[in-house]
Amino acid sequence: MTARTIRLPEGFHLHELEAIDSTNDEAKRLADKGAQSGALVLARTQTSGRGRRGRAWSSPVGNLYSSLLLRPTCSLAEAARLTFLIAVSMAEAVEMVTGNQVRPDCKWPNDLMVNGRKICGILLESASNQGSATDYLVIGTGVNVAFAPDDAERPATSLSALGAPVSVDELVSTYLARIAHWLPIWEDKGFGPVREAWLSRGYGIGQPVVARLTERELSGTFVGLDDDGSLVLREDNGTEHRIGAGEVFFATGSE
Repeated sequence: MTARTIRLPEGFHLHELEAIDSTNDEAKRLADKGAQSGALVLARTQTSGRGRRGRAWSSPVGNLYSSLLLRPTCSLAEAARLTFLIAVSMAEAVEMVTGNQVRPDCKWPNDLMVNGRKICGILLESASNQGSATDYLVIGTGVNVAFAPDDAERPATSLSALGAPVSVDELVSTYLARIAHWLPIWEDKGFGPVREAWLSRGYGIGQPVVARLTERELSGTFVGLDDDGSLVLREDNGTEHRIGAGEVFFATGSE
């Protein structure tokens, strides 16, 4: 196995693997064994990678597969908004390592898009102590660096396909540096600054959107994020809805 050249900010710890079933599952196993916040599981390939709603995540060698363990001292509801911090951090990292050649948009709730095609997926899983206190969060990221899956449900792309091949190690290093930048801001000022950074890259803002919920379907315009990270949908009659979970379809046809 070729040695990696990853720069770790203070407080981060690397768990490097050639192959694993799922980086998220490995991070959860480490958490259950008492691993500290800041543990990063990084693998060259996954045999059972998955995305949101249990969808299979194609994991050929050449892309980025990582899962970060965090132990925030807040409620699960608050901790879940760290997904937006991770999205902003990875979007900034991609932009930086490609020399501003690729500028990803943040798609609610957990994807990065370039030219309407998915380039990164984010999967958050959590465990709580008694009550609503957070025991740990595991936040997985999969980035199409060298390859985009041919069998994806929705259009996908890769950095290589965009003419911006980069080193996975350099991308991971920059991603961790951006997390190290944003976490103190989060801890000091809360969700607000992260929300603004996310909105500056918000995919589909001002565009038609359909939200498929458990008991009904809503259509309208995506007008922004609420203070808790919910998607704000405005119907044609002016009625606004805050959507915290559901399947969302944008005018571009991406899910």
